[in-house]
Amino acid sequence: MSETAGTTFVDVQALRHSEFPWTEETGAIYLNCASTGPLPECARRAIFEHLARACNPNHEFYDEHREIPSESRRLCAEFIGAQPDEIALGFNTTYGLNLAATALPLERGDRVLLLDGDFPANVYPWLNLERRGIQVEFVPCDERGLPNEAGMFERLAQGDIRVLSVSAVSFSNGYRLDLDAISRECQRHGTYLVVDGIQALGVVPIDVSTTRIDVLASGGQKWLLSPQGSGFAYVRRDLIDRLDPVGVGWLGFEASQDYAELCNYALDPLESAARFELGSLAFASLHAFNHSLSLLRELGVPGIEGHVRAVQQPLIDWVEARGDLEWMSDLSQERRSGILAFRSPEPERLGERLRAAGITVSIRQGGVRVSVHAFNCREEIAKLISVLEAALER
Repeated sequence: MSETAGTTFVDVQALRHSEFPWTEETGAIYLNCASTGPLPECARRAIFEHLARACNPNHEFYDEHREIPSESRRLCAEFIGAQPDEIALGFNTTYGLNLAATALPLERGDRVLLLDGDFPANVYPWLNLERRGIQVEFVPCDERGLPNEAGMFERLAQGDIRVLSVSAVSFSNGYRLDLDAISRECQRHGTYLVVDGIQALGVVPIDVSTTRIDVLASGGQKWLLSPQGSGFAYVRRDLIDRLDPVGVGWLGFEASQDYAELCNYALDPLESAARFELGSLAFASLHAFNHSLSLLRELGVPGIEGHVRAVQQPLIDWVEARGDLEWMSDLSQERRSGILAFRSPEPERLGERLRAAGITVSIRQGGVRVSVHAFNCREEIAKLISVLEAALER
C-alpha cells in the first residue's frame, strides 16, 4: 500500500507485477471488470493446484470439500459485514435472486417493485412470478436515464410494496444507489429489500451490519476477480427460517452431514443459510474465489475505491472538456462507482478502434462503458484518451 494525501491507496505497480503480470508483458489494457474480471495469479494457481490434486485424490483431497466452502462462507461474510451462517454459496448472481424470488413469503396480489433499466438478471426472476399472481411494477428512469430514487421512494410510501429488488450499482452507467436510505424506507413500510451486489462488491463497500438488507446476491466473476461459477447469497439471519425455497439440495439437511449414514432422509434443514445451497459445489472455482477475496481484503475496499477514483479522474476531465460527448454517469461523489459511461457519436465504431489498439471496454445502452479496478493505472487512461481522440477526429 502507499500513502497519498493521508489516504491509503493501492500500490498498483506492485499489484500489477505480482498478480496481473500480463499488464506488463502484453501491454493490453483491460477496462472491463463490469463484464468479467481477470483472475489474479493467486487465484489462477489455486485452481490448478486443486485440479492437480483431483488427478490423484486421497482422503485429504476430500477433506478440502468441507474446508473450502467453509472458508468461502467466512470470507464472504467478512467482506459484507455478515456472519458465516448467513451465507449460502451459489454459482452466480441469478442463483441468489431466484432464491429471493421463489422463497420469500409472497402471496397472490403482492407487489414487487423494480427500477426500469436494471440488468435482466434482476428482472426475469420477478416477472416469472406474474404467473403466480404476483404484480411487478417498474419505476421509470429519470429524465437523464438514471435510476429514479425519488420516484422509488414515492412509490414505497404508498405502503403496498412487498419486495423492492435493486442493483446496488447500475450496470450501464455505474449509478450507485443510496442503500442506507433505501433500507430505512423499506423498513418503514414493511418491504423486503433484495440487492444485486455484483457491480458493487470489490470496489464499492456494502456492510449489512449497518445497512439492513434481507437478501443480497452476487457472482464472483466481475469485480471480485473470481472464476465463472463462483458466487454467494446473503440471507439475513432472522429471515432464514421464513424462506421456503422451491428447490433444495441434499447437503442442506442435517441428516446429510454424516456421510456414513446418508439414507435416513430426515427432513431437518440446516440452521444456517447453507440450507439453500443446491448440492455439490464447484470446489476449484471456490478455492480460487477464496484467494481472490483474500487479496481484495488485503488491499481493502476503501483503498481500492480511492485508487479507482484517482485513476478515473483524467477521463472525467477529458470528457468534461469536450463538447461532443455526454455523460451517462452521475459524477457526484456519492453516486460514483467503478463504472463510467458516456455517449458519443458512433459508439460501436469507437469500440472497434479501441479493440484494435488493445484496449477492452464495453458498449452498453448506446454508450462507451469504462470499468476501472485496482490493477488499472493512469497511464492506461491516458492511452485510452489518446485512442479516443484520434477516433473522434475522423
